[in-house]
Amino acid sequence: MKKILLLAVVMFASLNASAQFYVGGSVGFGSVKPTGGSDSEFTFRILPEFGYNLNDDWAIGIILGYQKGFPFEGQNLGKGDFNTQYQYSKTEIFQISPYARYTAIGWDQVKLFFDGGITFGSFKDAGTLFSLGIRPGLAINLTDELSFVTHIGFLGFENYSPKGEGKSGNNFGLDLSNSCSFGVYYNF
Repeated sequence: MKKILLLAVVMFASLNASAQFYVGGSVGFGSVKPTGGSDSEFTFRILPEFGYNLNDDWAIGIILGYQKGFPFEGQNLGKGDFNTQYQYSKTEIFQISPYARYTAIGWDQVKLFFDGGITFGSFKDAGTLFSLGIRPGLAINLTDELSFVTHIGFLGFENYSPKGEGKSGNNFGLDLSNSCSFGVYYNF
């Protein structure tokens, strides 16, 4: 029994020694002036992120978040029915976004990666969002524990389904105009 317990402790310790969990995310704020000459509205986002590095090249993670204002990175839903049915500056969005991260290139403290994932979003009193795509990013390891991370762009598909009788909207393509985010990760 002692040998089994010792073996379990050694395996657990070696797993924890090689485990690379990270926690972090991004926060942001801004001001949006809706169409129609209304006053500017304060917008913000809180997108905490949790992940696990499987090895030097692959990681898995999840983003959970809340945003008030224009939809999160990669979303270009300010067109068509969405814009006329619901002022995007007042939109509240709850989202969950699981992803897999592939690190393509690494130089000393800098890594270029690609997050491939799915986003499920719920617009308060307005509808739902689904997206599937790839977001490239860059990580700069300031220390062994602290990393600065940025995402630039979104390539993929997104669907907005309004509540009620409104039309659904689909987008497919590359968005570089409204899709830059910055965050900090703590690795342990």
